[in-house]
Amino acid sequence: MPSLVKIIEFLPVIAFFTAYRLTSDLILATAIVVGSCVAATALEYLLTRTLSRLQIFLLCAVLLFGLPTVLLRDPQIIKWKVTVVNLLFALAIFITQYLLHKNPFAYLFGKELPLPAPAWQTLSLLWMLYFILAALLNVIIAFYLPALLGISAQQAESWWVDYKAFGNAILNFIFAVLAMLYVFWRYPGALQSLSAAKEQSASADKNDAASAPQNAQNKQAH
Repeated sequence: MPSLVKIIEFLPVIAFFTAYRLTSDLILATAIVVGSCVAATALEYLLTRTLSRLQIFLLCAVLLFGLPTVLLRDPQIIKWKVTVVNLLFALAIFITQYLLHKNPFAYLFGKELPLPAPAWQTLSLLWMLYFILAALLNVIIAFYLPALLGISAQQAESWWVDYKAFGNAILNFIFAVLAMLYVFWRYPGALQSLSAAKEQSASADKNDAASAPQNAQNKQAH
């Protein structure tokens, strides 16, 4: 089921990219991504009876920028979505980490990644700065490529669609890997803690597997 949910969440991106490639009409592609995102969210809820906060946030962002784009027939509006979403992520990290003094990454991934507090703080700072830079990068790609590279507005729009559909996600993945490598380099004990946690988890799984037959026999005896 988790794999199916991931596929469903990715379908609006494919729909948006395919629609634009077939029509070169950003307004039509935006209308399709709005409809497919609503449908994907509804289907995910029907299958799981729950929605993640991230999925709700992304749906709201699509509606907030997609509907005005379609209703006003202004393709410039949807181009701000990536920038605003990245800035909101950066703001959320800032508020959680520096105002509420609660590390968001430790809250989300602390059970899977037993890192020391300084490592979590470094990770938060890195991601906050990255989201700000990603927001600025989207502005450059969305609005300034014709002036910077001397290409047509249509070509620049096509490049932005590629970036929105796949480029931003690829950059996020690359940065996630680099950020974790930096954290492990900066805090060598973090990698040791992670290895120890994996060994404990594997040992616990073996113990559970070994005790399963005995537990079954005890239940049958009772």
